[in-house]
Amino acid sequence: MISHENIYLNVEVNDYKDALKTLGELLYKKNYVKDTYTNALLKREEISPTGLTIHPWSIAIPHTDPEHVIKPCIIILKLKNDIEFKEMASNDKTVNVKYIFGLVFTDGKKQIPLLSSIINMTQNQEAMENLLNANDEDEIYNITTKYINNI
Repeated sequence: MISHENIYLNVEVNDYKDALKTLGELLYKKNYVKDTYTNALLKREEISPTGLTIHPWSIAIPHTDPEHVIKPCIIILKLKNDIEFKEMASNDKTVNVKYIFGLVFTDGKKQIPLLSSIINMTQNQEAMENLLNANDEDEIYNITTKYINNI
């Protein structure tokens, strides 16, 4: 589900809405999602935030319903600067995010295993330190596929 073509480094965005719009545009241009995807993603984020902290790291894992997806993938954005996302467990708390893992799935049954694999990765100190220090797509690909592509 992870490919080099869907890993982006030093993405410049102003806030989480800008980040989700950027993510949606990148996927739409490559025909992974329908034109309804970005709006659905933004609406879902308002209802059910996707910022996640597994101390000391925070990431965001935005996703939406499969009806907005053409073909599945995971898109990874490493942001130039941290941005705030609302935390998953609490609508009133925010977390500073450096990485966004966009889950783009056509089978809703894959959502829980994908989330679990990403959470498992964030619990591995070496993996996360390597990810935060990664400077190219190959490094990010090699680190993440150890945990995520087994779905």
